[in-house]
Amino acid sequence: MFKMTLTIPKPNLKWYKDSKSKLLKEVEEYNKEAWANEQDPVTQQKWKPRVPPTGSWPLLNKTGKMFAKTTFKAPGQKPFDFRAKIGVKYGGFHQKGTSKMPQRRWLGLGSAFSDKATKAIKPHLFKGHTTFTAR
Repeated sequence: MFKMTLTIPKPNLKWYKDSKSKLLKEVEEYNKEAWANEQDPVTQQKWKPRVPPTGSWPLLNKTGKMFAKTTFKAPGQKPFDFRAKIGVKYGGFHQKGTSKMPQRRWLGLGSAFSDKATKAIKPHLFKGHTTFTAR
């Protein structure tokens, strides 16, 4: 007689609820890193430099208010529904650009975020395992 045992991971249907806070922290850190590197978080391209004459402070960081006053939230139960509330009025102009100012997108998620998302989600995808035995 032949006996077979099959063990498969048991999916956690609440994986998003369980990983939401870690994932939100990764979103914030990802955008913070892009900010520090003066690059677009979506494309990973460097921001366009200022047109002289300009100050010597880092791009988009004369006072430090724009990023410091930005808050990140994951308001609902939909996976990857992240929102950033910009705490200064001029933040949106930099994000989108204007006719007289190039776009310097400082918020967003790009393909480089996938590794960070995977790291945050992976521990929550499965809860235990299910074993089947056939005789």
